Amino acid sequence: MRRKWSLIGISLILVSVFFWGGRETARQWLTVQAQHSAQQDLLNAIAEIRHALLRFYHLPYLLNNNPDVVALTLGDASITDEVESTLSQLDKAANTKGWYILSDQGKVLASSVDGDYITSQDLNAIVRDVHALGEGTSMVRKTKGVSPFYYLSSPIFSELNIVGIVVVQLDLRLLTDQWLASFDIMLLQNPEGQFFLSSSDKFSADALNDGDIDIQTKVSSLWQGDTIRVWQLDRTRYFAQTIQLDDLKWQLSYLTPISSVERNAAAAGWSVAMLFLLLFLLGVISYQRHQKNLSQRRIQALIEESEQKLNQMINKTQVGLLLLDEKGQVVDINAMAISMFGFTSEPNPDIKISQLIEDRHSPIVLLFDQYKKVIEDIKINAQESLAKRHDGSTFPALVSLTAFPFHDRHFYLATLLDITKRKKAEEALFEANTLLAQRVEERTEELHEAQAQLIESSKMAAMGRMSSAIAHELNQPLTGLRTLVTTNSVLFERGEGEKILSNNLLIDKLIERMVDMTTQLKTFAYNKPDKLDAITLPNVLEEVLRIYQQPLVRVNVRVRLPENTPSILAEEQRLRQVLGNLISNACDAMANTAQPHLIISVVAEASSVIVTLSDNGIGVEEDAMEALFEPFTTSKKIGKGLGLGLSICANNMRDMEGSISARKNTSGGMDFELIFQTR
Repeated sequence: MRRKWSLIGISLILVSVFFWGGRETARQWLTVQAQHSAQQDLLNAIAEIRHALLRFYHLPYLLNNNPDVVALTLGDASITDEVESTLSQLDKAANTKGWYILSDQGKVLASSVDGDYITSQDLNAIVRDVHALGEGTSMVRKTKGVSPFYYLSSPIFSELNIVGIVVVQLDLRLLTDQWLASFDIMLLQNPEGQFFLSSSDKFSADALNDGDIDIQTKVSSLWQGDTIRVWQLDRTRYFAQTIQLDDLKWQLSYLTPISSVERNAAAAGWSVAMLFLLLFLLGVISYQRHQKNLSQRRIQALIEESEQKLNQMINKTQVGLLLLDEKGQVVDINAMAISMFGFTSEPNPDIKISQLIEDRHSPIVLLFDQYKKVIEDIKINAQESLAKRHDGSTFPALVSLTAFPFHDRHFYLATLLDITKRKKAEEALFEANTLLAQRVEERTEELHEAQAQLIESSKMAAMGRMSSAIAHELNQPLTGLRTLVTTNSVLFERGEGEKILSNNLLIDKLIERMVDMTTQLKTFAYNKPDKLDAITLPNVLEEVLRIYQQPLVRVNVRVRLPENTPSILAEEQRLRQVLGNLISNACDAMANTAQPHLIISVVAEASSVIVTLSDNGIGVEEDAMEALFEPFTTSKKIGKGLGLGLSICANNMRDMEGSISARKNTSGGMDFELIFQTR
């Protein structure tokens, strides 16, 4: 009894020691891992902040050379509404908080928002920095109870003098959107040490600045010499990483909760302690079992000595022979079988046939594993299996099994024939096929990577085409406007009023042309409809054809409609726009066609309606088909469009829960297929 209690006491002491050692070791290691992870997360956060702000830096420069903006800063208040409309469009497109045009003294001349979203204190700071530096600036401002704002500004020059300032206002809460799902906390401070942004609702910037939250810091060292900094915010401890962003003049602090490290360290300590306890108990049990096994082996040795060995196997045959008992254990084995399996001598008598055959589904293996009764007339002939040598290697063999009664006991005689040479030829063919398949997979992976790179290049090309298209489309009417305004000034001095009126008509046409371009851009960015209605397709199609009656005068138009065409889910205005754009494009494509024809066919299916518009125009080149529905893609001359028609059609069809596709037809023209959902 005393020995038992001593053993229990020693066990408890050792468990306590192993728990403390395991927990502390795990805590040290987990702390280092948490520090490394936090450092990487900090670098990622810095990159995300810079990337998020980088896309806004160029925005003020879009307007500092705009003629209307310069004219407004020089005192022309008549164009305030036009400038504010432009600011509103830019504000919506750039997803910013507000755009402002200031005088050189900081007075708000035009803005994209109603109300005072920018304080006089912020205005004065912006004007002061712009005049001091003479170039664009950026600054962050934080007022208690208000979201932090980030201002980007650019001076407006007239004859080398600053006459105004373009200001873009950003809500810095956009930086915290990517942190919402994390338990870590990001804190940003300005050069004065004031917190202006926090990713935690509990520890807000205002609460930290007011001192409502107690902040305690502590520095400690680990066993390997690493230094860690710990912040305690209202009884919650965090690992702290702090870095100064020199380009933004901000200080970024990244806080990682310590609680998970403590929990995992405690769990590791208990795991080590329990593992030791388990090993200790296993040792005790193994010792007792060892004593028991010694007794059983002595008894078994006496039994085995009383049995006679069966030595009638043919040792000179070229076939491997094994004598098996009713349990599948190898009782005897001939020389050829010993050579086949790589034994240096006769194998262990406890070895089973299942250990010599690798295939678990072999009939011979299943026979001894599944059948408990002796099968006296069993006979298995030339079963192909994979045999396993003593060193673990395998070789193919033909295995046969037959019943072999001997001295009133049931035995089985297994024969093995090595078929390695035959299998080598099969394996060579299999390896060749595998290598070919591997090469196909590698080539497929390379094609996937090339496709991803091509998609990225296509995106950049689309941005280039967009910039080029807008610049070309706007530069031409702007140049014309400048020339006509200059000409009108000369004609006014000469008193030639009729020519001035004629030029004014041209100016009006150029302005209408620019309005059409901006209308296309607004249509391209039009929001998705709130709901879809049941629309009668034939009525809308008839109305669109009437609208385009004049362009279709010389075109042979054929419309194929089924009886009782079901209503489709759509928005009537978008539906007209899709059909109108496709008919207009078909007319343009067939402008030089000798016998133009346009076929519009409608097919009703179970839950959809398919509309196909087919023309015999000039069609589209194969290399341009992939980018056909991308914005600013056009083959028309400058002044004939921005290349938004098909992109608007694709967006409208998507918003109406439908789809659009294009293909070349046999006549050289194009087929456009529209699929609508039925009600």
